[in-house]
Amino acid sequence: MRAHDERDGALRWGVLGATSYIATHLMPAIAAAPGCALTAVASRPERAGSARDVGRAFGATAHPDYASLLADPAVDAVYVPLPNTEHVDWTLRALAAGKHVLVEKPLAMDEDGCARVEKAAEAASRTVMEAFMYRFHPQQSRAAEILASGAIGELRLVRASFAFRIESGSGNIRLEPALGGGATWDVGCYAVDVPLLFFGQAPRRVSARFSSRPGLDVETSAVATMDFGQGRSAVVDYGIDYGPRAAYELQGTRGTLMVRNAWAMDGEDGVITVLTQDGGVREEIVPAANHYRLQVEAFARAVCEGGPAPMSLAASRRTARVGSALVASAAAGGAAVDTSDEASEGP
Repeated sequence: MRAHDERDGALRWGVLGATSYIATHLMPAIAAAPGCALTAVASRPERAGSARDVGRAFGATAHPDYASLLADPAVDAVYVPLPNTEHVDWTLRALAAGKHVLVEKPLAMDEDGCARVEKAAEAASRTVMEAFMYRFHPQQSRAAEILASGAIGELRLVRASFAFRIESGSGNIRLEPALGGGATWDVGCYAVDVPLLFFGQAPRRVSARFSSRPGLDVETSAVATMDFGQGRSAVVDYGIDYGPRAAYELQGTRGTLMVRNAWAMDGEDGVITVLTQDGGVREEIVPAANHYRLQVEAFARAVCEGGPAPMSLAASRRTARVGSALVASAAAGGAAVDTSDEASEGP
């Protein structure tokens, strides 16, 4: 990938969207990241007023539509937080316009979409990364260090639970099937990513069962199992029916590691508890950190140094393949679906 020339100054960002969530979490992260500048924001034409207000607050140019922002020569990198069904399309458009892209998860809802993005990124010599902000919180790297130390033995089972409730009738896009809604492609992405991250590979097969809240046409909760072979497994649950819950557990042959809040926000300390076979219990506090800003900083370094993105597109293909398999399994009444690959990417 082409490195961003330091002579160009700060990496100049544009954001496709002006919702309150983006303005509260992502835009401040970009604005605060060293070597980065938030220079442009765009909205759909019917929400042009929101773009103007947000742009004014951050000193950024407000564009009346997404295409206008992509045509702006003062933008080097684009953040794409649009509905799930639009991620691939606008990522491809951004690449065609010569922009680097940080795209909200899921990058794509199938492996083919990821492959199209990867091909376009290579042709454009631009960096693309799927945004899994929780990976960049120090408690995840600390959990990986403890696991690698052998403190809990060999990893045998990963449990992950991610959920928060969305009320029916709220107008939330996660409840809209036409926009790629449902629990699987939202909170489910995080639950699925945890075992893939720590086992460093795709499972051999998965099985899932979905539930839907009456009156809704998307799955609102799920329980899934994953077989990684050699006696290694994962159990995940996720939902937009209950919560909040965002925890995972690594079960080893000699102990257990638990992360209480995998989505620890700015101002919240991370908490890791380690239980060992000899009865020992210890708790580690990981100082609060803004994982959105750390994600932006890591992506910007990859762009500016011309190195690989900290989360590869191969990992994104794997996540999309497993997510698609969960959907297929649930449609088949929980039947096992093959998902194995030969690649490996550890934490």
